[in-house]
Amino acid sequence: MLLLLPALVGIPACSGLSGKFTLKGEVTNAANLQVLLEQLFFDQNTAPTAIARVNCDANGIFTIEQEQPFNAGLYRLTIGAKRMFFMLDGEDKNVSFKGDLNTLDRLEVEVTGSETFTCYAKIVQEIVKGGPVTPEVAKNYIAQGCSPLMQAFFTAQLLGRNAGEHLDDFKNASKALTEAMPASKYASEFENMVAGLEKQILQQQSNAVIKVGSPAPDISLPGPDGKVRSLSSLKGKVVLLDFWASWCRPCRMANPHVVEVYKKYKDKGFDVFSVSLDRPGQKSAWEAAIQQDGLVWDNHVSDLQFWNSAPAATYGVRSIPSTFLIDRNGNIAAINPRTNLEEQLLKVL
Repeated sequence: MLLLLPALVGIPACSGLSGKFTLKGEVTNAANLQVLLEQLFFDQNTAPTAIARVNCDANGIFTIEQEQPFNAGLYRLTIGAKRMFFMLDGEDKNVSFKGDLNTLDRLEVEVTGSETFTCYAKIVQEIVKGGPVTPEVAKNYIAQGCSPLMQAFFTAQLLGRNAGEHLDDFKNASKALTEAMPASKYASEFENMVAGLEKQILQQQSNAVIKVGSPAPDISLPGPDGKVRSLSSLKGKVVLLDFWASWCRPCRMANPHVVEVYKKYKDKGFDVFSVSLDRPGQKSAWEAAIQQDGLVWDNHVSDLQFWNSAPAATYGVRSIPSTFLIDRNGNIAAINPRTNLEEQLLKVL
């Protein structure tokens, strides 16, 4: 995931530092390989800025030297076929690291001379070695960022897949970055990205088939046992209508939280109605996923028509997981309350 950072362009740095500024690497298994250092930013339409090209010696050692400080920002170091991303703060003078070419992309390196580089590497190592990155876990990693710029990059990388649900996090990161680096391209590009995201969300809401406050269309489909279950039969309860599928990794990652909330509030009038978008002939995979993920509620239905699912068309579902919180009167109370499900649930429960 961290290897998919968007490309950007360089910005000047103001510093009272003088003399030579160096980045030195000692990389096992990198004998005589070429090294390319580039600076990256948020704009995906802008090519990376090449900083230097050098070669490792027979011991895998290289040095990049320049008269000006390395700008505050994100960098990509390419050695042979391996890439390593890291950050500098614009005040680093003599930075060095040691590592192995085979684990360079996981930032398993020993760093000296840069607290920012060290901080960034530590967080990446935790992400690589940790379990699934849920929104809650992602926000913990983001909070560990040692600068507003680092926090903005982790916000984009770890919450970007479901950015629409985390618009406030993006806005907060943008505000902090603008205050810290007001004249930088990093701040302006991130601000533009957030503005575009907000515009897209508003456009999607205006085109939405289902809106908050409207009655929830009924769904009647068979479950794994062949018994037909209807959404309307749950009127009087607060219901989470959850579109998912056994093949959908983000859905499977979200399931433990849904199970947790269900067990906590099922005795207070909360239920879940799950609609699977599994493929034709994949009933066994659907059933296995229900068991594996501990989806203990009874309301599981599917027409096994993949993206041709009739309920998905009715609800305007174009991606999964997609959820709708329905109040006791059968009206839509919230759309896609995945990361703040419990908060939204308590409003209507």
